[in-house]
Amino acid sequence: MRAFVHWTVCFLALLNGVFSHAVEIIGEPHVRTDASSATITWKTDVECGTRLQYGLNAAQLSQKAEGEVGSTHAVTLQGLVPGTTYHFSVGSARVRLATGSFTTGGAAPAATPGPSIMRRVLEAITQEKKAAPATLTPPPTRLTWGHLDSLQDHFDRHGRDFRAKSPDDYAAQAWLFLQRARTENLPMKRDDTDGTLRVFDPQTSAFAAYNAGGKTKTYFKPESPTYWQRQPGRAVKAADLRFSFR
Repeated sequence: MRAFVHWTVCFLALLNGVFSHAVEIIGEPHVRTDASSATITWKTDVECGTRLQYGLNAAQLSQKAEGEVGSTHAVTLQGLVPGTTYHFSVGSARVRLATGSFTTGGAAPAATPGPSIMRRVLEAITQEKKAAPATLTPPPTRLTWGHLDSLQDHFDRHGRDFRAKSPDDYAAQAWLFLQRARTENLPMKRDDTDGTLRVFDPQTSAFAAYNAGGKTKTYFKPESPTYWQRQPGRAVKAADLRFSFR
């Protein structure tokens, strides 16, 4: 009996050592770029998932790309802006292993003169009016948001894009955005594979995706100026939509 107990303790200690091993990166990530794309590769000491997050701001890596499980990892980003610096982090879904940055080749787009102070004020007033139609009262969050267990995460990452005060406020704004899109015929794309509706406002850079029943999947402001062009789906008009807006 004493021998059995000793063997059991040793076996559990071995399991603990195996499963407590933390994933580590080998060396530094390698980046290869051209004018509109970048390939980032890295290696880990054990097999794990592949995730890369990136953006124009090192403090807000709001876009992500994923790959296969393995010890050699590679992610290729397409549709990047020439002459632009991007920041990124690499790792898996559970751990961030390293960070870095790269600059795409070519010349950056020519800067356009900024609008006058008066023009900016007028645009701000117009956008505030568009943001929340006063005649509509959003339904309860449980009726407008697709997966309630994901709402807090989306609010934490994107709520500040719209100065949302709470997850419910964020969900309400996303619903109102869909109503405004219908009224103003904002650009829309329907993905026939799963019925996802994607909506974009070129003036405010707001983007949202809704499921086939009209419930919100996500709502944020992409950093990439080509994000909307790269979204899948066929162009549709508000009159083509089948789900209820109320």
